[in-house]
Amino acid sequence: MTTTIKRLPILLLALVLAMTACNLQQQAPAFQVTLTSSVETATKPAPTETIPPYTPLATLTPSPTLRPPPTFEPPTATLPPTAVPSITPTSTIDLSVSIPGLHGAETPTPTSTEGCTPRKDWKLRYTVQRDDALIKIADKYGTNVQELAQANCIVDVNAIVIGQELRVPGTSQPVEPYVCDAWEVLTPLNGTQAIQGTGSITFNWRGPRAAHNLIRVVRPDGSIFESVVDLRQNQEVDLVNNLAQQGTYTWYVYPLDSNYVQIPCHEGGPWTFMKSLSPTITPTIGK
Repeated sequence: MTTTIKRLPILLLALVLAMTACNLQQQAPAFQVTLTSSVETATKPAPTETIPPYTPLATLTPSPTLRPPPTFEPPTATLPPTAVPSITPTSTIDLSVSIPGLHGAETPTPTSTEGCTPRKDWKLRYTVQRDDALIKIADKYGTNVQELAQANCIVDVNAIVIGQELRVPGTSQPVEPYVCDAWEVLTPLNGTQAIQGTGSITFNWRGPRAAHNLIRVVRPDGSIFESVVDLRQNQEVDLVNNLAQQGTYTWYVYPLDSNYVQIPCHEGGPWTFMKSLSPTITPTIGK
């Protein structure tokens, strides 16, 4: 009996173990199923998530870079003007350029070589006219500029003046070829009768080209008024002082050479015009 009682715990332990094993065998299929289901679940591919396409961000417009603020400097103080102004030097003009055929500024007396004597064997004389040049005169008398300058003691071949008398070679003045163009009166027209007694009258014509032109006007009483012009083919004359008479005037034009001799062309005219009496000029007596 005592042995039976001692073995009771062992039997109970065995019974518990047997029941536990039985329970385990009954629960094994369920565990198996559960494991398989878990494995199948694990092997199934997970559904993929649809990702929308990538859209790049819009390019940002760069903002202008701010410049550093300007640096302001205090204005420079202006010094007061000095009591004595300074003289600004001016550049001098070089007048040493020599151009053949061009004469310089006209002076009352030309520069000549000191101690020089004009050439005595040249008896012929020539008077310098407007627009003359030494090279032009030399060509006219068959010489050259250097010889002509030395014969007249001229230092600067460009320094000749109107009215200057030069010694030139030869025994007689050369005959220049002239073109005797036809005469044409412009003002006053031939036979004009509307000339007033006051103011001035302009004689204007066309004809042979000459160094000088002599205008000769015959007054109604037969007296003569004359005027010489250089190169021009016109001249203005005061009526009150020169042509004051009333009546018919007759006028001519004589072409002259550089020596005031008529060239081998006939004169222009006669042309006529009529004018009224010019008023008498009463001198004013000062108080």
